[in-house]
Amino acid sequence: MLNERVKNVLQYLAWLVFFLFLLYAGTVAVVAKAAKPYSQQKEKVAKLVKQTSMKQIDKYYHLSWSVKSYSASGKTSKGKAAYFIYLPGKHKAYYYSASDGVSESTVKSSFQKSYPKKAIKEVNLGWYQKQAVWEVTAVNADGSYCYAIYKFKDGQLLSLVDKL
Repeated sequence: MLNERVKNVLQYLAWLVFFLFLLYAGTVAVVAKAAKPYSQQKEKVAKLVKQTSMKQIDKYYHLSWSVKSYSASGKTSKGKAAYFIYLPGKHKAYYYSASDGVSESTVKSSFQKSYPKKAIKEVNLGWYQKQAVWEVTAVNADGSYCYAIYKFKDGQLLSLVDKL
């Protein structure tokens, strides 16, 4: 009787482990499939950047408002900052030297001065209203989100969406 009970418990545990493994494998497959478009676009940006004077990529960005954009910031062979924005839906790409606009750190600083009680979570370079922009994502004290969009060209605030 005891051996039969132990056998049943072990069989139950084996099935449980099997189903947990299937659940884990399925989750990994779904996450990998979901991340694939981003990694493919990142590879595309890296390939396109090679055709510019940018020789080193320091950071990748992704922005998806009215137009999806994948971007990169880096340095030229002379060590100067440069930016690259690719619009996959329109098959267009834009290259900017640092002197064409403001830097990520300038936008962060401007945002912090204007909104000192908001904590910046991330800054992304992308495309909005037919121009290069910086998007600042921040969190309010109450946990709600805030999004600010600044023009790349001059750092002026284009849009602020708060309390989301």
